[in-house]
Amino acid sequence: MASIGRIAVAAAAGNQETTFTLANFNLDFSLIKMDAPVEYHPLGTSISSKRKLDAEDGKTHATARRLGALFADDLPPIPNLFRAYGLRVSQIAESPKLNPRGTDRDGPLADYVGADGTSIWAAATSGRGAMAAHLLACLLARVWSPSQATSIWSELVSERRAVLERRMQEQTCHVNVLAASRIEIARDKLAEWDASARSVSVRGSMSSKINYLLER
Repeated sequence: MASIGRIAVAAAAGNQETTFTLANFNLDFSLIKMDAPVEYHPLGTSISSKRKLDAEDGKTHATARRLGALFADDLPPIPNLFRAYGLRVSQIAESPKLNPRGTDRDGPLADYVGADGTSIWAAATSGRGAMAAHLLACLLARVWSPSQATSIWSELVSERRAVLERRMQEQTCHVNVLAASRIEIARDKLAEWDASARSVSVRGSMSSKINYLLER
């Protein structure tokens, strides 16, 4: 009986250690950065230094990585859509009318002038899962108000975690699934994610209207 007790204690300690390791893994992997696809490079050169820092190493990048990890395993490959979207956002980023650059006259607000491409660049440097999450954010932003879209994101994150947890109980899973099932994203981070995607969506609509007027 004593041996069985020691085995149970050892197993419990092992589970705690695994949980602790996965929690730390969540924090570490969210800061991994990838090279953006070439179609997105013009956006990378036009985004303000402050926004680029946030997109590559800050909170928005961490949100992109976490969302990407949550949904990546079940996303269909859509390389053509990713490429076309990259070309489009780069076209907008290079347009002075749609994406003016901040100057000294703008003072401390110079880094916030123009289109907010933070979430796009964060997604582009975080992998295909993050890009899909950004495209979904753009779709939600076109239909729902900021508060509604943020609530939808909160529900999506909660439901996705539940799906992954059920999957772990039913079958053997890769460590990535274990880590993804423990991902937590605060509501304020999801609100920021929505706000950045919403800015891109608005600029895209403006671009379409301008092109329509020029062609008339």
